Formats: sequence, structure tokens, C-alpha cells
Amino acid sequence: MIRKFFLLLCFLFVSVSLLAETDERFFEIQRARLSSSDVFEIRDAIDKLTFVKSGQGIRDIISAMEGSPHFPSSPGNAPAVKFYAAQALGKKGDKIAISYLIKTYQKESANIPEHNPPKRRTLKDGVADGQSPSSPYFYEDGDIPITLACGEILRALGSLPLTPESESTIKSALTSPNFYLRSSAADAMYFSGKKESLSNLQEALGKESVPYAKISILSAVVGLERLPNQNYKSVLESLTDKDPEVRGKASDALKRLDFRTSAPYLEKVIQTENNSKVLKQMKSDYQFLVSFRTP
Repeated sequence: MIRKFFLLLCFLFVSVSLLAETDERFFEIQRARLSSSDVFEIRDAIDKLTFVKSGQGIRDIISAMEGSPHFPSSPGNAPAVKFYAAQALGKKGDKIAISYLIKTYQKESANIPEHNPPKRRTLKDGVADGQSPSSPYFYEDGDIPITLACGEILRALGSLPLTPESESTIKSALTSPNFYLRSSAADAMYFSGKKESLSNLQEALGKESVPYAKISILSAVVGLERLPNQNYKSVLESLTDKDPEVRGKASDALKRLDFRTSAPYLEKVIQTENNSKVLKQMKSDYQFLVSFRTP
């Protein structure tokens, strides 16, 4: 009996040791991949570390976001890496990342121009002969400008527990000279779920003139208010805006509001939507609205 018990203990010890060794090997592999010269391999390593249940891997993601100051032009310092790392830190939900996100945002946003110049688009982008500022709807995977990376950092800060420093950073970004940072700050305020932010958002909404930033701020207001009021009606009207980026953001706002009565409006505009990315989002948002979910 004692011998069997001893053998069982030995088996358990060996099993635990093998698992620990396997885990350590996993992290060693991902750390090596974070030093790759391929942005997509770095992104995949970040993705794998994101879905590790423990807090292990968070500091590796933080290091990837910060990059190496000794090799500023290396792929590891690419804005796309900072974008994916910030997104991952928002998902991980650990407040240890907050100070690093703020530090990176302050460093990188300091050199962002006041606004992004319009870029001519082609049929491939779904807006032939049109012009549209940079936004989440129009960028090639891996080819992400630093403006979008800073926007993702703001959204990550909004997803994490608010601190006086992170809240101050987000509020400051809401008045940024760059329209996309204002848009991202509005997203961050919505993600924080803090209804006290409504006064700041409503003030910003009254001053905003850039269509994409305006619908972003309006989306945050609607998401926090959750009322069938005039703001809600303005979002419905934006579903038919000439700019596909605005239409996509309006669709996202309806998902945030989560009123089943919004579904027929989305169903109708889906029939005429000609931008593939926005159409995909609208269909997804529509399915969310009509799906059965427990309260």
C-alpha cells in the first residue's frame, strides 16, 4: 500500500514537472518570436500570449509595445506592433499595464500631426474617386500608422480600471488637435462605462466638425445614455452617410445601445451597403441585435 502511494506521488511529481517545463518552453518560444523581423510573427506571438489565462506573458507584451530604443527602425518598433500589443493589454485586463500604456502614448502621440491628410482611395478600398481620412476601416494588415496605434492605446486604457492618470490622459485626448485621437478617446470613455464622462462627451460633440470624430463621440454618448432619444435618431441617420467609415461607426453604436428596435434599420441599409468591410460589420451587428441572450 505504501509502495503504491509512493509510486503515485512520483507520477504526480513527474507530471507536474513536465507541465511546468512545457509551459516554460511555450513562453521561451513566444519571447523569441517577439524578436522576429516579421511583424506578422510578432503579432501571432502576442495573440498567443494574450489568451494565456495567468498573468504570465503580460510583461513580454509590454516590452513588445515599448520596443527597443537602440534599434528605432527595426520591425519590432513598428506602429503595428504597438497597436497589437495595446489591443492585447486591453484584453488581458491587468492594471499593471496602465503606466506603460500612458508612457508609450505620451511618447508616440507627441509627434502626431494635427490631422491626417485625406488619402485618395481606389475601387479596392470600396470608395473609388473618393477621399477618406485614415481610420480602422482602411488600412492594410500590418501597415498601421502610429496614429492608429495611439488610438488603440487609448481604447486599452478605457478598457482597464481607471486611474487618475489614465482618466486624465483620455480626457486630454478628447481635445487633441488630431481627429482620430479625439475619436479614440471617445471610444475609451465608452469602454470605461463611466457615465460621469457624458458631460465631457456632450461638450466635445457640440464642438466637433470632422464627421468620423463626430460619429465616434456620438456613439460613446449613445452607448452610455442607452436612451431612445435624439442622439439615437442621429445615429440611425448616420447609417446612410456618404462616408463608409461613418456608416460603420454608426452600426457599431447601435450594437452598443443594444435595442432590438434598431435591427430593422440595420437590415434595410445592409441591402444597399457596397463597402465589404462595413457590410461585414453591419451583418455581425445585426445578428447580435436579433440574437437571443439571457439578461
